[in-house]
Amino acid sequence: PNPTGRLVLETTHGPIDIQLFCKECPTTCRTFLQLCLDGYFTDMIWHRCLDNFLIQTGLTRDETMTGNPVEDMEGYLKRSSAVPAKLALSGDGGLGWDRKKFELNPRIRFNHRGQVAMALPLDDGKNGGNVSSEEAAEKALLRYQFFVTLDEAPFLDAKHVIFGTVSGPTIFNALRIGRTDVDEGSGVPIDLRGAPPRIKNVKIDHHPFQDLVVTSDKSIPWKRALKGSGKGGDRKDAEQSAIEKRRKKRKGKRDLNVLSFGDEERDYEEIVGKNDKSGDPNKKGSKNTSIQSSHDVLANESEVISPEVDVSVKKRV
Repeated sequence: PNPTGRLVLETTHGPIDIQLFCKECPTTCRTFLQLCLDGYFTDMIWHRCLDNFLIQTGLTRDETMTGNPVEDMEGYLKRSSAVPAKLALSGDGGLGWDRKKFELNPRIRFNHRGQVAMALPLDDGKNGGNVSSEEAAEKALLRYQFFVTLDEAPFLDAKHVIFGTVSGPTIFNALRIGRTDVDEGSGVPIDLRGAPPRIKNVKIDHHPFQDLVVTSDKSIPWKRALKGSGKGGDRKDAEQSAIEKRRKKRKGKRDLNVLSFGDEERDYEEIVGKNDKSGDPNKKGSKNTSIQSSHDVLANESEVISPEVDVSVKKRV
């Protein structure tokens, strides 16, 4: 199907251009766009990076790996423009978690890389209500997470709602995120406290939902939490200092192995090191390591040539 919306994720690894299927997945796209409008995904870490499979985000902005309280998120979304007025009085407050299964489309499948889907799996009815409180809480946090596939994944068909797809060469930026060094078991980036892959910002280009508006900051739970704790600024300062340390480490350190002629340069430095390092061309017996003219070279050589050579030359003449 033809996409009817577009946004760009500005990440630490470059932009990721996403085309949205707003017509086929209206409820999912409305919720996703509302979260983007209100800055939910700004500074979010790609907390699950599995090379050649998927990258996932929407859980955390720091190393604690804890999301916002589900009750706060539910209340915020119900009061936001994500819920159309005509659905506000429905059973789940108009969020439509029970309607997501109707947004599966046989024409949109995990048959190629770059498919964007919500992390919350569709309830197939097999488990019924036999779910522990911990499982229920974990499942609730998945409502605000999404993932991007890095390869075809047909085994996910009919299990997750695909609401968008990555377009153009920006898929390679997603693939780069997938190659992040991670814990093999969980897929969590190893450098979680330093400079993990993040979404820096979200730029919305267009969508068909004209009634979507930005929510007031005082009604947004994560902004209240960040403002109260002051962690936002501290995290950015820590991340910046980590990056600066890496730059300073690299600066001034010459890696000769990068160049094919590194051995020749190393040999040259060894030869120069054997000479007198005073570099004074007027001092007898010293070697000047700076660039010299041919006249200076001949002059220096004439000082060390034996005078007997001149005598032998004169006799021949």
